[in-house]
This record gives sequence, C-alpha cells and structure tokens, in this order.
Amino acid sequence: MTSAPAKTIPFNPAADWSAPDTSIIRPDRPPAPVMADHEFDTVFGPWADWLRTAAEVKGAPVDFVALALLSTASAIIGNTRWAVPWDGWIEPPVIWGMLIGDPSSGKSPALDALLDPVKQIDNALSAEYLNNRQDWADKDEVAKLVLAEWKKDAKAAIAEGEEPPEKPKEADAGAPPVRDRIRITDTTTEKAAVLMADGWRGLLLSRDELSGWLGSMDRYNGGGDRPFWLESFGGRSFTVDRKNSPEPIMVDHLSIAILGGTQPDKLDSLLLHSDDDGLLARFLTVFPAQVPLRRPTAVLDAERMQIALERLRALEPFTDEQGEQRPFMLHLNEPAQDALQDFRQQCREWEGDASGLMKSHIGKLPGMAVRVATVLALLDFAADGEEATAINQGHLGRACHYVGEHMRKHAQRAYGVASMPPEVRAASRIGEIIKAEGLRQISTRNIQRRDLVGIQSAKEIGPAFAVLQDAGWLAPIQQSGPGRPSKSYAVNPRLEGMK
Repeated sequence: MTSAPAKTIPFNPAADWSAPDTSIIRPDRPPAPVMADHEFDTVFGPWADWLRTAAEVKGAPVDFVALALLSTASAIIGNTRWAVPWDGWIEPPVIWGMLIGDPSSGKSPALDALLDPVKQIDNALSAEYLNNRQDWADKDEVAKLVLAEWKKDAKAAIAEGEEPPEKPKEADAGAPPVRDRIRITDTTTEKAAVLMADGWRGLLLSRDELSGWLGSMDRYNGGGDRPFWLESFGGRSFTVDRKNSPEPIMVDHLSIAILGGTQPDKLDSLLLHSDDDGLLARFLTVFPAQVPLRRPTAVLDAERMQIALERLRALEPFTDEQGEQRPFMLHLNEPAQDALQDFRQQCREWEGDASGLMKSHIGKLPGMAVRVATVLALLDFAADGEEATAINQGHLGRACHYVGEHMRKHAQRAYGVASMPPEVRAASRIGEIIKAEGLRQISTRNIQRRDLVGIQSAKEIGPAFAVLQDAGWLAPIQQSGPGRPSKSYAVNPRLEGMK
C-alpha cells in the first residue's frame, strides 16, 4: 500500500503579521569613541598638534590621520627595528590600519596627509634608481665589449693549444641596481614577494577601498593569497613557488603594512561572508563620527612629516658577522614588561565577554600594543633625533591606552554583527538572503544547499531561524504526513519594500 503524500497545512499570508525588526540586518552600532585632548597629547606626544592640524586641513577626523601615521611609519621602519617583550616573543612593527566611514567622511584626504610625503620619498628613490641604472647600463655596455674580446682571445688561445687568458673583472658589470619602494597599491602576491626579496626593509600596501581587495582575495589563484598576507603581518620567512621559473622567491622577513578605508555597509557584508581565519582581526580599525564641514584656517607642515619619515627611512638594520642583515631588536625594560603583563590580564577579562571576531581581535591586542609602542618610540626619535635603545614603560603605557581603551571600542563599533553571538550573526546573514532574493518561504534545506560559512548544519540554522521568528521575520509552516517533515517557514510579507 502506497503512503499518502505529505500535506502542507497552508499558512495564511494575509494573517496579522507584526512589523519585522529590521535591525537584525542593520544592527545598532555603539557611539563613536572620542579620545580627550589630554589623552591624545599623551599618546602621540610630539606629533599630536601636527595630527590635529592635518585633520583640520583635510577635513577629516583626527583618528583617521593618527592611524594612517602609525601604519605608514610602521612600513618605513619595517625590518630595521623589531620589539622583544621577553625571551621567546618578538614582534615586528607592522600595523594594519582600516579607516571606516561613509564616502564623504574624509578617509581619502586623511590618507593623503601621509601618502603625499611618502610619494615624495618614493619619487626621490626612483630618481636615484634611474641614475644608478644609467651608470650600470654604461658599465654593462663596456663589460659586453670586454667580454666579447676575452671570448675571442680565449678561443684563439685554445685553438693554439695555449692556456686561455683569465677573464677580466671588467667583463662583468655586476647585478643591476634594485629600485627601492616604500608603497604599493595593486599587486599580486608574487610581485610583492619579489619587491620584498629585493628591498628587504618592508612595504606599505595602501588602498582607497579595502573591502574589494579583501573580498576578491583568492579569486584567481586557488587560495594562496590569504596565507601570504597572514604571514606578511608576522614578518616571517616566506617562499613563493613560481609556475614559470624553477627558482622560488625566498623572503627572509615578509613584512608588509596595510592601510586603507572602507564603508560601513561594505565592511558588514565582508564580515558576514568571510572566513574567520584571523585576517580581519589583525586590523586596527577606526570608525569615528563625521566631522562638521569647516573651512580650514591652519596650514599643514608637510615638510616636517617628510623629514621625519626620511629619518625613519635612514634607520639601518643589524648586520651579523656573515654580512647578513637582520632586525635590530628593541627589548622592553622590566617596568614595561610588568605593564604588558597587566595589559594581557586585562585583555583576558575582555575576552571572556566577547565572541566571534571581536574575541579574536582582543586576543591580538597585547601584540598590537607592543607594535604601537615600537612605532611611537621611533616617532619620538623622528621628532627629536634621539633614538631609544629600549622600549620603556612610557612607550608601552601610551600604546596600551590607545589600543585597549580607544581602538578596542572602535573595533566594537566597526564589527557590528560580527561581534554578536553566532546565532544572531547567522540570522543576519539569512535575513540578507531573504531581502536580496525576495523569498516568501524558506527552509533548513534551502540554507544548507547554499553551503554558507558557519550556517551549514541544522544545529547552526535552527537557532538562527528562532532569532528571525522572535524578530517577526518568520513563522513556521506546520506540516502533516508520513516521514519526518522538513522545517519550513513563511516570510513576513511586510518585509517587501522595506529597506
């Protein structure tokens, strides 16, 4: 006897639905944190007034310019100075900075306040390279003539049964000069590795829009980009195998700072769609309130910043007995170590109240504080010309306050749904799908077929549907019939047309 097919009990879409809570896909953000003037003066020391002036001239929040300075300076310091909190722990100064704001919030002008001086240095390096390249080309032309003459003489000597002459030193012009670079914008990982292998110090990857770059990662090379950039944060050695060459690219210290901006909505979408592999958690994010539109009265001393960055560029690494370059290590003194340990304990407490990406970000704050302390110490040197031989409690305290009390709150504001519990994040993602596709009915199987990160099993989907039910988005459709019925839900028709 054949079983009767399952019968769905119709759900009446004309029934009285309550208004859906659309904050599920547009979560309320905490207010923008603001650093008091005396705090800002303490953290940024000799650069506080310059940063305020730059912010006024560029019509941007001072938080944008401050983070741009830290990230830019970290790239120029690069592999010349690293920090040692204590034995067994080293930190490169590499800082990844993300400026978050609407299109008119001043992100690009804030970046220009630092990138314009970098362009001037890059232009000078290019001019120096062109001169060196011409000198080398002249020597290479002579070397080719000497080499051709030597080959002729050697061939004649061999024909006469005589010992060929020794190859003249002038027959080889040596390796061509390398073009030093500070900044790159759009590059493949292979090209970035080549530049790092040639230049050694470090690089700054700057992008006006970071979300597109992050979202397109791994699109063309089958998953190789993310490991490369994860390693570039840590300054570790890295090898890139090339398809068209038997010789790999070997980088001793892959150190690349990243700096750019993005819009809040684009970041939200990126956070919901990306894997939590720690890449995004490595960014220091700043999401300030928009500043009022004012005509500036101050004048920016761009030359002062250029001189400071050139002073950082002049830092030399340590050279060992074999002539190999490696970072000069700046150790934390004992009071700074004590302060760092206190900060680690505080971060552990913050972790207990966090989840998801925010938890991962907080776990990285101690290392970020060490990096910021290193950059602040060397920015002090760039201002007064006296280089610190160690990272002291003052440097570390300034960094811990900036990273822990200020930037952590910016991250909470920036991460939005990504800092919420997993079931709320999943509900937000499903809500996006419902709105984008105009769905009128949805089921567990429908979501499972999409193979979404973190929303694949019934145990993950069920709580998300429950959140959407509580928010007035869904109502269960009861089913009858043999077998185990699939869980289906009707979608609130009042969602149609709502933004």
